[in-house]
Amino acid sequence: MSSKVEVVIIGGGVIGCSIAYHLAKQGVSSQIIERDAIASQASGRAWGVISPPTNILLSFEGTFVPRGSMRPCLSFSEEGLHRFPQLAQELKEEGGVDVEYGELPVIRTAFDEREEKQLKEQVSELKREGFEVSWVEGDEVKACSPDIAPGVRGGVLFPGHQVEPYRYVLALAQAAEARGASIKQGEAVGFHYQGSRVTSVILARGEVEAEAVVLAMGPWTGQGTSWLGREIPMRVIRDQALRVEVSQRLPPYRLASSRRGGVWIVPKVDGTVVLGHVVHDEVDFDDRPTEEAKNEMLDAAVALIPRLEEAKLVEHIVGLEAWQPTGGLPMLGRLPSWDNVYLATWMAGFGIQWSPAVGRIMADLIVTGRTEKSIEPLSPARFV
Repeated sequence: MSSKVEVVIIGGGVIGCSIAYHLAKQGVSSQIIERDAIASQASGRAWGVISPPTNILLSFEGTFVPRGSMRPCLSFSEEGLHRFPQLAQELKEEGGVDVEYGELPVIRTAFDEREEKQLKEQVSELKREGFEVSWVEGDEVKACSPDIAPGVRGGVLFPGHQVEPYRYVLALAQAAEARGASIKQGEAVGFHYQGSRVTSVILARGEVEAEAVVLAMGPWTGQGTSWLGREIPMRVIRDQALRVEVSQRLPPYRLASSRRGGVWIVPKVDGTVVLGHVVHDEVDFDDRPTEEAKNEMLDAAVALIPRLEEAKLVEHIVGLEAWQPTGGLPMLGRLPSWDNVYLATWMAGFGIQWSPAVGRIMADLIVTGRTEKSIEPLSPARFV
């Protein structure tokens, strides 16, 4: 059987649901097609943290991607940082879901002279560019996190927030539904088209006619474009994390350390703690957890906060992320040679953080054909 909607969004992760929500706010109906369940892949397994652009510049550029390569998307991080406090309240009222929002400042720690010198130089450079960031001495770090290991020399402090990722994506989906969107479980397997326009999405059972189509399929987006004769390059990255329970809550600071290979320590609103891996494995859709990563995260976490040695492991979390082959920029825009097919992929682990900006931008592009600010550096035409 066939039905018809204005916009079909393939993919029920955070980006697809944010696009549906922002389309609905403009009065445009959409239908999300999801093979499994809402937020069943990387979106629901994310750390759920929101940071200013300084996080990218300090922790990402120069480590995972070349320096300067992510400047075009710093505004996405900025928008997320400023919109999430209000957005969390909006979604609770419209979608009926508490996303477990909370403030979570970030401290990137230094334990040796070399790291201290490097971070202080980065702080000075960022301040000259006008970014909100500051250096705090070791006693100030200990005041924020009394359980931190001895010998901390100081750290970089900047603001941040957090949400519970699964609840956030669910809230977006339900708020979109409340405004007229719909969600359909099904597997997209191809398209019908006439000339340069897709007319319907073919499902394993049935099809859905559409005025426009958005591919927000994460690492599987390349499969969708292949049905239209377009190949997009894709790195599939396996991100691993652990959720642990502690007998006494950690203070609400997200701590980063490079000790023993490195770890992110993320205290959640519900009292559990997420230990994030700083190593990203390029895999071929292999989402199996590894014992090596688990041991590395636990070892690094205990080296940073010794009392985590008594923490109880609750869950080993694995998500597959879509990355650009040579950097961390997302791909946003219309698929070349097709009038009504749009891509939103390559979020490189920043899907939660960037979702308010990406949802708004893509909705504007679909509805009006333009965006408030140019997204030319992110256009699929540059890569396809």
